[in-house]
This record gives sequence, structure tokens and C-alpha cells, in this order.
Amino acid sequence: MHRPQSPQPNLYAATPTPEAEGGATIVFRDMPEAITYGADDEEVRIMAGEVLELAVAERMDRGEKVPTASAAKPGDILVQLRPLLAAKAALHNALQRSQTTKSDLARRLQVDEAVVRRMLQPRRATRIDNLAEALEALGATLQVTVVPERRVA
Repeated sequence: MHRPQSPQPNLYAATPTPEAEGGATIVFRDMPEAITYGADDEEVRIMAGEVLELAVAERMDRGEKVPTASAAKPGDILVQLRPLLAAKAALHNALQRSQTTKSDLARRLQVDEAVVRRMLQPRRATRIDNLAEALEALGATLQVTVVPERRVA
């Protein structure tokens, strides 16, 4: 089944459901395991961002594909994945899609396999240019786009 994708792949749609006692429960359509609660709008944005990053990191740690963000529906909020984690998720998915091993990628990059493993660790700092080089070795291009600020979580 084809689903419409988000025009910005690192903006994930989340559906807030108001709770009787106040606040809202937030569920991500693309990652149903990512569920959280916020007592007010500010907390909703903070908690949604945290649970999204946790869900992406957990999928990467388990070796599962990180889904592409689908288009938002009316009433959804958009939650942005931090750029470094978005780049790591893209590398993770590209590696799986190409069926390239970490060892093979390391050979292409002329680095130790441990360097590639560290690049794929979602909670570890990595230079963005190293991720771009790894993506290029897998036939993908990392693009950075700056857009006028708008309210996202």
C-alpha cells in the first residue's frame, strides 16, 4: 500500500488526542510504538520530540528500518527529527536497502569497521561530513535545507 510521504522526510506527523483530565496523548502514525503525553502545548512539543527520537534510536538499535515520514493529516502536529539523527537514520536505511555490510562500507570508506559502527550509533556524536561521505558511498546524497522558521515540536 502506498502512503503519501511528507514533503520533508525528517518531519513526522503526530496525532494529539485530548484527554478528559487535560493535556493530550500523542501517537505517531509512522511509529506506533512512539506514544507520549503532554499536560499542555509546550509539554506536548517537548515530549513528542523526545519520544520520536527514542523510537528512531530503538529501531536503529534493533536493526529495523526507520520509516519515512508520511504526510500530515488535518489536526496532526509536525515533529522534527534532529538533523544528525535524521542523517544517521538515512545511513542506517541506505545500508539495509543496499544490502551492504558494515565491513564492506568500511572498506569503501577506507576506515576501520568500528568507525562505521560508531556512525550508526544513534546516541553518539558523528561529524555530518562523515555521514555524507558514507551515504555517497552507498549511492545517496545528504542534502541540508534551511527553511523559514515555523512552529514544529
